[in-house]
Amino acid sequence: MKLQQVKTYPIAPDGIFWSLQGEAHLRGFQMAFLRLSGCDVNCAECDTDYSVSQRLTADEVCAQLGALRPDGMKDPWCWITGGEPLIHDLRPLYNDLQDRGWSIAVATSGKHRAIAPVDWLSVSYHGGYPLRQRYGNEIKIVDGLNGLDLNQFIEENPDSSTDFMYRYVQPLWFEGGECPDSLRRCLRFLEKNPNWSLSRQDHKLWGQP
Repeated sequence: MKLQQVKTYPIAPDGIFWSLQGEAHLRGFQMAFLRLSGCDVNCAECDTDYSVSQRLTADEVCAQLGALRPDGMKDPWCWITGGEPLIHDLRPLYNDLQDRGWSIAVATSGKHRAIAPVDWLSVSYHGGYPLRQRYGNEIKIVDGLNGLDLNQFIEENPDSSTDFMYRYVQPLWFEGGECPDSLRRCLRFLEKNPNWSLSRQDHKLWGQP
């Protein structure tokens, strides 16, 4: 993959904000979120707004994130997401964030390999493409997303149970709530796969962005 060499980063609408992480291992952590525009995963049911609200240099991004940081907070986290953030050259942004004392988390679909080390790498496989980022801090698979079958995923990616520190299955969020049938499939999956855990989209239940 050839990275997009850009001097500025395309920021999604309302793409810089402070909230609580609602999913997987860092659930409940307060952190800044940076949502970049653009994606090449092409999910059939995607409802993400990929328009660009502003274009910012790495320094300008860090300035806006710094303004969100509560007074007295030590070791702040920035969660970089998208879209698919790894279609952009994130190395200048990594450097500026680390120079300012931020811990960096990146959420990726796993379609591309992560180039530079970060403090937390979260892979959320969406189905329909080869999983190229095959290790990280956590992996999350959502039952039924783009037709994803949990058991088939394990058959095709057996190393996922060992090459990620934490492993989560998550019920599909459908029409304003958690899909009961999807939750039941997740629970059956966990009975057969004891090294995996259950995640939810708790930020939606909390009314957080």
